[in-house]
Amino acid sequence: MRKLLMIVLGLLALSGPLGAAETEDAWKLEVLPYLWVASLQGNTGAGEAESPADPGYSFFSLENLHGAFMGAIRTSRGHWSWQLDTLYVDYQDDFARGPLQSHVGVSGGFLEVAAGYRPDTDGNLEWLAGLRNVSFTTEVRLTPGPRGRVDKTWLDPFVGLSYRYPLSRNWALRARADVGGMNPSARMSINGMLAMEYGFSDRVQALAGYRYLELDFRRDDYLLDISASGFALGLALHF
Repeated sequence: MRKLLMIVLGLLALSGPLGAAETEDAWKLEVLPYLWVASLQGNTGAGEAESPADPGYSFFSLENLHGAFMGAIRTSRGHWSWQLDTLYVDYQDDFARGPLQSHVGVSGGFLEVAAGYRPDTDGNLEWLAGLRNVSFTTEVRLTPGPRGRVDKTWLDPFVGLSYRYPLSRNWALRARADVGGMNPSARMSINGMLAMEYGFSDRVQALAGYRYLELDFRRDDYLLDISASGFALGLALHF
């Protein structure tokens, strides 16, 4: 319940209305590169090999992150918006589990396409519905023991909302939450973020907040039951 409350209260809307109010007939474009410094925990399995993802390391040294790319684009007009968000990570970890040496590798990410609807064109509440294409390569090696490598791709429909609460002329609070898991093999997906926004101008805003993502997918010889959480930083550019 605590986790659900945290998600409902939000986690950053990496796409959403920023800056001045939009008019009915004006197209708005937002480009948002961002960095998400997250820790990973949970369980992964490939073939006959299964292992937890060990959270006992300093992620801020980035010792387990071999690569990452993150970014979002949003265009809007009147009540409607169309959003694209993508994330790619390459995570590798080696650790001991009693007499066993474990290697866990998770690489991949998602490409998200969503539509948003604001009941009031000058309002800050936006309903979201979309489709997230999730693709991961998972490798698990136990020494001594089994090893496996599996590539999986699945589609995960989701629904959610985003909200922006102005605090002053330059500051605002941003929140987003969405839930999925409507794919038969995807038991659950939760995504959300809560962030502060600072506007340098109507065209440039900085975002800093906290993001949480949980994925639970199980099918045949593949298991990906993980959660990732951590601080996120972004720079929104408007055209």
